[in-house]
Amino acid sequence: MRSRFGFTIPASVAAGVIAMLLTGCLFKSSTMPVRHFILAPITTNGPAPATTEPLSVGIGFVRMPAYLLRDSLTVRTGDNEIEKLEGALWAERLDQCFERALAANLSWLLSSGNIYSTDWDRSHLMFRVFINVEQFDVDTQGHGRLIANWRITPADMDTPVKRGTARLERTGPAPGGNPGAVATTLSELVAGFSRELAEEIRGTPKASNKEERSAFEGGWTANFLATNFVPANLSHDQTGTGFCGCGITSGSIRRSVARGFQHE
Repeated sequence: MRSRFGFTIPASVAAGVIAMLLTGCLFKSSTMPVRHFILAPITTNGPAPATTEPLSVGIGFVRMPAYLLRDSLTVRTGDNEIEKLEGALWAERLDQCFERALAANLSWLLSSGNIYSTDWDRSHLMFRVFINVEQFDVDTQGHGRLIANWRITPADMDTPVKRGTARLERTGPAPGGNPGAVATTLSELVAGFSRELAEEIRGTPKASNKEERSAFEGGWTANFLATNFVPANLSHDQTGTGFCGCGITSGSIRRSVARGFQHE
């Protein structure tokens, strides 16, 4: 074969070049489209739950293990192994997505437009909630699990008035070839957690003035210490001013405990 520049190209070379070009065009590998997912809030087609008093709540933080903050959706394949789902990404960081869905859910469950996830002022709140997520995933069979520690504090106190651990499980479709199933199951877990937390918030006493809040804080602290820290041979001062024989007043202990929770 003679080229346009006047020199001859061997037929075998020309055939090889043509074959490679055809192979590249006909058998070009396809790229899997990337899909982005979020956690969906509770569907609000039905009537909002009845409430006797509008509540204002600020979400202090939602903390998660670092491995949950990756971009990719994952499935749990064993007790100590997770696997990324190809072509499936979170549209935002999972802790932020969790917080956004939680705020929307609490707004509906508490019939309140005063649920804040960012940029809130304590003076506008009745309560603050803090969440530490320990596990939040779906396995290869579609079984999802959420384990999260939570605590509730009045807006102007750092000592929690309630705290607990939520353990929820949901089973949905297996995620193989269907990454949307992971997002759906995790959304249902957040919905279940939101319902539990809303009930706890509703049942939290609301102190109306500084004296009542101080008394409530002192009572909670004394009970907490008596249950968890006070040795059996240490009796409480019958005057209510301190613990016998240790020289520590309930006020100083209360402040120490409050500082501990503040820096938790």
